Amino acid sequence: MAKSTTRLKAFYSWQSDSPKKTNLNAIRDALKSACEAISAASPSIKVERDEATRNVPGSPNIAGKIMEKIEACDIFIADITTITPRQASRPCPNPNVTHELGFAVAHLGWDRVILLFNTAHGVFPDDMPFDFAQHRAHPYSFSETGGAAERKALADFLKTAMDMIIAGDPKRPAQLKGLTKEKIQHDHDVRNITWLMSNIHLPTMDDYIDELPYKTTFKAAWFSDRFTAIVTNSLFYVYDPAIRKAIGKLSSGWRRAMSHDDRYHHTANYEVQVFSNPMDAPLRKEQQDDWDDIDKARRKMRRALDELIARIRKAYLEVDLHHTNEKAWAAWRKFQSDEDEVDLDLTVSVGTKKRKAS
Repeated sequence: MAKSTTRLKAFYSWQSDSPKKTNLNAIRDALKSACEAISAASPSIKVERDEATRNVPGSPNIAGKIMEKIEACDIFIADITTITPRQASRPCPNPNVTHELGFAVAHLGWDRVILLFNTAHGVFPDDMPFDFAQHRAHPYSFSETGGAAERKALADFLKTAMDMIIAGDPKRPAQLKGLTKEKIQHDHDVRNITWLMSNIHLPTMDDYIDELPYKTTFKAAWFSDRFTAIVTNSLFYVYDPAIRKAIGKLSSGWRRAMSHDDRYHHTANYEVQVFSNPMDAPLRKEQQDDWDDIDKARRKMRRALDELIARIRKAYLEVDLHHTNEKAWAAWRKFQSDEDEVDLDLTVSVGTKKRKAS
């Protein structure tokens, strides 16, 4: 039986005070690419872009129709880039966007809102109004000379941001009435912890930590990149201080362990690197110092990961670590499969060229 399609609306609140190439069109094109990428990755989900009076027949009351669309949408994207001159005493975003943003927050809630700020036309975050600055906004850089690379970076962010909103399906303010602040924060943390743990494969982490400082692997580095991309993402935040502290310790320990990657060399297995001298000669003093530093980082990571898991098991029973672990492993296997396909394509291409040459 075919799966039904989930249709979602992403409303884009744009402004035309900034150059169209860098803001209106850049965001519009990036949003289009992000929506297509989401549907390609999950065919049962279709995110439809919407803005102003698009697809509205006749001559309706424009302001009223826009408010109607915002209230009915699932995701709201706002361009809050400064539109005043750089020397202005009070920088501010477009007033229409500000009005629409306030309406969206009242009906959708901040967890369904994505704020964008083009640093080519303002100072981030200093130019942001006080109320906006209390919430996470994403700075992007797209000048008049910008092109495909800048547009792709923006599209990648929008896909990640929308993926998180779709997966978390945050409750709207009307649904949250009657819930305590603690319950709202707990539910928020459940979504973010699930997101993070779905990108950490615990058996890989256990092996990685146990085998340091002697050995490291490409697989561990791959998971490190995913972990870092999430914890530094503007949309990632947890209210629980114990979880936040454990994540911070794990992050700093991981960075410290990987800061000595120049000490490692490849083995016969290209995905494995070891910290050693030829013929297993004794380490020089500077090598031993780095070995000891990695070992300290390893111990810090072990403590942090244990604290993180213990806290999740105690306070976040909704987070199924077996399920998140399976998702993390599936992502790694998909990456490997994609890499194998690229290698095969390159091999076939090279072989074809050789045959033609002969």
